[in-house]
Amino acid sequence: MENPVENKGVYMVAKTKVTEVQVYRGTATVTRCGEAELKAGRNILYVSGMTKSASADSFKLKFPEKIRAVNIQIVGIDALGENEEKETDRISKQIAEIGYKIETCNMMLDLRKKNGDFSNRTNIGVDEQERIMNALPEQIMSLHKELDELSEKQQKLTDELDKAKAEEEKPIIMAELTADEDMKVPFVLQYQENRCSWIPKYEISYDNDRSPLSVSMKAQISQSSGEDWKQIKVTLYTGNPSVSKELPVMPTVELSLYEPPKAASVRGKGMMRAMAQESVMADGAAVGEVLMGAAMNSAMMDMAAVKMDEAEVSEEETMTAFILPNLRDVLSDTDGNIAELQSFKVNAVYNVLSIPSVDNRCYLTAEVVASDWPLPPADASVYIKDTFAGTVYVDAGADTEKIMISLGQDERLTVVRTEAPKKLQDVFLKNTKKSVSKISIKLINNSSEAVNVLLKDQIPVSTDKAIVVEQVQLSDGIVDDETGEVKWNLLAEPGKTENFELEYNVSWPKDKKMSENRRRVMSRTSGSRFCNTCGARFSGSFCPECGSRA
Repeated sequence: MENPVENKGVYMVAKTKVTEVQVYRGTATVTRCGEAELKAGRNILYVSGMTKSASADSFKLKFPEKIRAVNIQIVGIDALGENEEKETDRISKQIAEIGYKIETCNMMLDLRKKNGDFSNRTNIGVDEQERIMNALPEQIMSLHKELDELSEKQQKLTDELDKAKAEEEKPIIMAELTADEDMKVPFVLQYQENRCSWIPKYEISYDNDRSPLSVSMKAQISQSSGEDWKQIKVTLYTGNPSVSKELPVMPTVELSLYEPPKAASVRGKGMMRAMAQESVMADGAAVGEVLMGAAMNSAMMDMAAVKMDEAEVSEEETMTAFILPNLRDVLSDTDGNIAELQSFKVNAVYNVLSIPSVDNRCYLTAEVVASDWPLPPADASVYIKDTFAGTVYVDAGADTEKIMISLGQDERLTVVRTEAPKKLQDVFLKNTKKSVSKISIKLINNSSEAVNVLLKDQIPVSTDKAIVVEQVQLSDGIVDDETGEVKWNLLAEPGKTENFELEYNVSWPKDKKMSENRRRVMSRTSGSRFCNTCGARFSGSFCPECGSRA
């Protein structure tokens, strides 16, 4: 191909400025605008502004219809040749000139100091010595001041040189254009920026059991292109322009018989499950450490949270767009780019959840219909009457009709669970063994108001026909035969104590040994799901980290 710098024509470099960014969950479309002064005939235009992290094959140049393009390609800074002085060369010359001036000032400073030394000079009179000595301090101070100013300019130019070098490392687009006449034309450069994304963040505010939850959806925009985008239009999209380049293929389902393998070590996957379970428990414990209520300083009573203009919501063909109001700055390499998207209220059923077999603390929860939560999965900051109560993960798309949101620890209730020692009995006529288990639960409402409570416990579930679980006493609790979960929904009256008895028997063949495996099951209403293979949290049917099926 013919070298573009050897072609005859008008050469020029056009700079561009970011004016609009469309941010997807994992990338962004950047729109830059510029202006070029074209001459009649052939023009070679070099367009700068594209970043090193941009997709090289994604750029588009747009000109008015009357401009025709002969050739467009990405080149390096060396393609400019002698047609345009590089910014780094220009700045380097300025730095060199300042270096000469600094060297001259230092020489003058040494001469002034030597001129004030009269120890070996006998041909100068006292009056002349006095005149030189009087003028010397001002001359030296002036030189020092000039040196400081030159050093400051030199440092600024050095910083500019570093930025210019970074700019010259970026790709440059060479466009060979033809125009019918001399004209100044605007143009647009668009490309995909790989180092830009956004994630949703929620704020959930609870006031009382009679009011709906107040939900605010915010966006945290991140970009590390190395360039600060100032005063631009921003639109956020809930998806990505192209998640996969290939259409899905449905595999053939084959059936075959096999011999079940012997029991193997579960150290690998079991460990990952344990890590996932510990993560869930850690999240709950972190929230549990936060007190439900806190007295506000009286001086803060008249204050209100700063309100931001909300985004305009537009339903596109394949995703939702949030068009942010006003122009804004999106700075590089910072997590402080926060935007308000939308706020709404959602009806919720409030309960104090207590599972004393797992945790003796109680938690205030809000149960929400999943379809009433039109937002993607994300972490949410929870506030109890403007007091921060912790962070939870909310996912309304986790194949559940309802989601349960933790609002933090509730100290209005005290729950005491006592489990009596198991009694073993031999049933001779049936040649079986039987264990008798008794559990007592005492629930105390310490507050001055009635509280809705969801109390849970459990009885074991048999996975073998030879093992029989007999329910003896449930205190009107509702049992789930599949999981063994026993729950009580009640209204705890103020200052009163409620007592619950849970009793069950387990029988099994006398000549067999029975094992008890406590398998943790993720709550079907929590929305939080973890991969059994790698432990990553996700929603949907497949784990995005390892591809395992849920």
